Amino acid sequence: MSRREYGALVLIIFAMAALLSFLLRRKKDGVLVFTALSAFILRYFYILYTPTDIRQHDVIGFGGTRGQAAYIEWFYNNGLKLIQTDPRDKWGFFQPPLHHILAAFWLKANTLMGVSYGQATENIQVLTLIYSLLLTFYAYRLFKYFGLSGRALQVAFALAALHPSYILLSGSVNNDMLCILLTVMTIYYALKWYESRSLADIIRLALCMGLSMMTKLSGVLSAPAIAFMFLYIWIKGGKGDFLKYLRQCVLFGLISIPLGMWFPVRSYIKFGIPFNYTPEVGERLVYSGILSRLFDIRTNKPYVSMIKYGDVYDEFNIPLSLMKTSLTGEFDYSGVNGYITPFTWLLLISGTVLALLCLVGTVRAVFRKDEERFKVQRIFLGVIYVTAIVFYLNLAFSIPNFSSQDFRYICYIIVIEALLLGMDMVYNKRASGSVKYGLYEKAACAATGIFCMSGAAVYLLLGLP
Repeated sequence: MSRREYGALVLIIFAMAALLSFLLRRKKDGVLVFTALSAFILRYFYILYTPTDIRQHDVIGFGGTRGQAAYIEWFYNNGLKLIQTDPRDKWGFFQPPLHHILAAFWLKANTLMGVSYGQATENIQVLTLIYSLLLTFYAYRLFKYFGLSGRALQVAFALAALHPSYILLSGSVNNDMLCILLTVMTIYYALKWYESRSLADIIRLALCMGLSMMTKLSGVLSAPAIAFMFLYIWIKGGKGDFLKYLRQCVLFGLISIPLGMWFPVRSYIKFGIPFNYTPEVGERLVYSGILSRLFDIRTNKPYVSMIKYGDVYDEFNIPLSLMKTSLTGEFDYSGVNGYITPFTWLLLISGTVLALLCLVGTVRAVFRKDEERFKVQRIFLGVIYVTAIVFYLNLAFSIPNFSSQDFRYICYIIVIEALLLGMDMVYNKRASGSVKYGLYEKAACAATGIFCMSGAAVYLLLGLP
């Protein structure tokens, strides 16, 4: 496909999405419909032009003996049989296997339908695309749970649906996207259970929690917030309620712990693999001190600096790495074409402004004293947020390799930040209709608009022939 044909196709598809959004505007919010359609279009284009050996993490490649691609092929060739040797000897095989089993069955289904093996391996991206789209759906359900509407809902949904992290991960055939989806589902069903206190919701919560850990052990990061919620209910409830919720807590544990822990327990018993085992990944960082990892924010390009890309040093500043990897991963797009880097600069600048607005919104929404509704739920979200940040900083400092700074480890907090920013907008509007609120709302809307449009430009130009 030529550049002209590619550009025409992009314009036609977005024009059709805009027309459909306009036609549906009377029944639904046209902005939300267009945002949802744009999220699908950007992800679909991304997996069309991105093979499974490009911009991946720990995948290495199909047809080999190491990496998460080989892990998928192990289950493709051996069914549900687990590897009987120390999985640390084969890169990527130490991971819990849920995603790899699902991908292997999908691979088998494709080949049984007559799809060539090479194309079938590419079709694994269909699964990660579905995971990414389901994440958008559950983000929307979270926003509606908290009653977001109007501009607050538009801003929150646009940020969650069009964030570049989720576009990148929709084409990544490792286990990140499924774990992120299940973590967000865990958060949603925890909130639903807090509201309903029903057995059905505690079972849904336990399944999501256990399956997220069966995908990747970082799924356990939602556990402290769930523990807080249980403790709060026990403390506030009466004696009769205590036994009722104790039974639900036991049921939660009986479902989630075996699902989430059977694989790491097996690995520990059979091979002595520690529960917190994380191999060193990526290039070893060289830096001049701890302070430089926090305050040395020099940069001459919007992509991460890496020696392998011809830079003089590997990116070692944690806040800068957090920001850059959230937008363009661990990759440099400057060699793709001459149009992409200016938009990437715009993406980085608007993303930084938006990150600061989200941080302010997160703090203010969680600690707001003049709003009693959702008080416990807001603290729950705050615990989720703090746990993620502490985990990220511990990983970055304890394993000073470049890849340990990648935002993908905690990128489910995009949904949390978007939600709390939207809630802060709602609370401010309720408190006063002053000029101060108008400026705050306009800043959030403008930053989100520029961020989403520049992100769309980057990830459409990335596929430009």
